[in-house]
Amino acid sequence: MLSGWYPVQNRTHSHASYSSRTLINKRGPMMVSGPLPAANARAIKSISGPVSESTSQETSSDLNERRLLQITDMYAGYRKKHFSSVDDIDAPDALKMTQQDSSKVVFVDVRSPQETAVSTIPGAASEEAFLRDLRAGAIDNTTAIVYCTIGMRSGKFVAQHAEDGKAHGVRLLNLRGSVLAWTHAGGDLVRPSDKSPTKDVHVYAKPWDLARVDYTPHFLAKKGFVQAFVDRIARWCA
Repeated sequence: MLSGWYPVQNRTHSHASYSSRTLINKRGPMMVSGPLPAANARAIKSISGPVSESTSQETSSDLNERRLLQITDMYAGYRKKHFSSVDDIDAPDALKMTQQDSSKVVFVDVRSPQETAVSTIPGAASEEAFLRDLRAGAIDNTTAIVYCTIGMRSGKFVAQHAEDGKAHGVRLLNLRGSVLAWTHAGGDLVRPSDKSPTKDVHVYAKPWDLARVDYTPHFLAKKGFVQAFVDRIARWCA
């Protein structure tokens, strides 16, 4: 068992049409009827800001379904481009593994300290702690499920360290959709400070604000976002 770890606790983008809508342009509001053509939606978005992702008639279940589909699509694109050969696992199966025998599963959180300070999957180790204990032979016969926000950073981590894991009897799996998909699967999150359950989750930045709707998203500050991006690029290019 890794030092400082504890057992895991159990627990489409279709755009809906409006009959009418108010649009804002440089001359002020105007009413239009019927569905908004995609080209016009893009043009209006560039002038007026983001188009709302949901309608007043859309239920939380509908919105969650669309968000989960978007997570799935985004992850598939990242996987195809950056780490197509890694082994991965979806969130419901990962949750099932922890419920069957949590002693054989460890989670590895490769996000930044600013992100993990908000919440983590229960029992998750930092990548530094995991690699230290792995190389010291402190863990074996274990499945390590690696995650980040949506699976991009964790996928690259698995691609880089999978062979090292095999040499020590540890199988590394990337968590598809990572912490975002975990919220949709009903997995728990805890505050690292006191291990209490929380519905707060760090989603990195607006494009990944796709957690289940009953979770409160947190974002990197603009300066933090830029610095995290620079640090990550430097790390993977080193």
